[in-house]
Amino acid sequence: MNERPVTADRIPAYVGRILELIENEGHKAYVAGGAVRDIVLGKTPHDYDVATSAKPEETLDIFKRAGLDYFDNGIKHGTVTAITEDGNIEVTTFREDGSYSDLRRPDEVSFKTTIEEDVRRRDFTINAMYMDAYGVIHDPEGGQSDAAKHLIRTVGKPEERFEEDALRILRGIRFCSKLGFDIEPGTLLAMETHCEELKKISEERIAVELLGIVTGRYAPQAIRTGWKVLSVIVPEIAVCRGFDQRSAYHDRDVFEHTLDVLSEIPFVEDQGRDPELAMAALFHDLGKPECFTIDEEGIGHMKGHPVVSEQIALRVLTELKYPKQFTSNVCLLVRLHDSYMKPERIRVHKFMCKYPMEILEKLKVLQRADILAHSPLGLNRLTRLEELNNISEELKASGAVFDIKDLAIDGKDIIALGVKEGPVVGEILKQVFERYLDEMCLNSKDSLINEARKIISTKSV
Repeated sequence: MNERPVTADRIPAYVGRILELIENEGHKAYVAGGAVRDIVLGKTPHDYDVATSAKPEETLDIFKRAGLDYFDNGIKHGTVTAITEDGNIEVTTFREDGSYSDLRRPDEVSFKTTIEEDVRRRDFTINAMYMDAYGVIHDPEGGQSDAAKHLIRTVGKPEERFEEDALRILRGIRFCSKLGFDIEPGTLLAMETHCEELKKISEERIAVELLGIVTGRYAPQAIRTGWKVLSVIVPEIAVCRGFDQRSAYHDRDVFEHTLDVLSEIPFVEDQGRDPELAMAALFHDLGKPECFTIDEEGIGHMKGHPVVSEQIALRVLTELKYPKQFTSNVCLLVRLHDSYMKPERIRVHKFMCKYPMEILEKLKVLQRADILAHSPLGLNRLTRLEELNNISEELKASGAVFDIKDLAIDGKDIIALGVKEGPVVGEILKQVFERYLDEMCLNSKDSLINEARKIISTKSV
């Protein structure tokens, strides 16, 4: 067996073994695509794909003889997936793609023997690099140069790449969000020219890309660059761009305010931004233009914009078939983002009882991000937010109850007081809970029972 000197710090051993198995049978094999891009950028790839001159049937035979497990459900398009303890590796034969009648997958493929032929089917130059078992990069389209320039450029003519698969338009914007790269002017122009083709793409595929865009490290930059494209999915984005709020509390238009809010949503390395928070930041003010009025002094008002923004979010997220719980949580955050009650313990306690604690914690983050994207005058709201957060933390630290199920008494205790089973038991418990929230009693059995007796004395039970 001819052992390849795989460069350990560039290609993991389990990937090197696949390259070695294929090359020892006389075929060419390279790590390809996103993994090479990440290596060039000094990052550790999360998965690895291999491109090879071996036909799919030959790859299958190699895996079988090596005792490897595999999937072959992609064999029609030349892909066989090796299953290893360290991760799965898709191995795809060099190929040339035919027409894309569904704007997603080629109707037919023809297998080729060189990377120069294979590279023509790839989307962007930074994803069109190949690395051999020695760690040497083969770069027929100048991907290393574009990576060094922080540039996203299509392989060949951008019009052809986007006509083959319109989703590549959103993928380019997602890479902008992930990497912070600029989009080459000709590529961007073609994106904008062909963006209506996205309406022919399945909602689920668009949903994945949109979420990747808003959760990326450089999401504001990507959305600012690709706003014309994204407006095909969310038309309100275009309306908000340049929309003057005419308010001393805002020193930027709705679009720029939205991007600044998104930038304030924390980014966690290897995780991105919280998906619900990022999506809520995108939608939270999109209803402002629809609600906009100007008073006699020329000051703008957008009363009711959280509800209208919530309706926009519900429409778009439902159209894109996001999970129901995700959609519900995003819409709730959008609706509540402008909720600022008086910093009073009873008011805060009652508010906290209405919503899941996870939502309330995310709401704090969204509200802070929203305030930080206001004018200096608008920053005064930070004091109110801090007061409200302090009260909520004090309530939690004191062992306050936020759900009727957590009271020190339950229905059995009410029945023990002589109340017949039935709806009235729940009604009495609800009234006891309300009195507890009004701080008329403590959450102790004696105190709550005493309050229940007072309520029962006024009823015919």
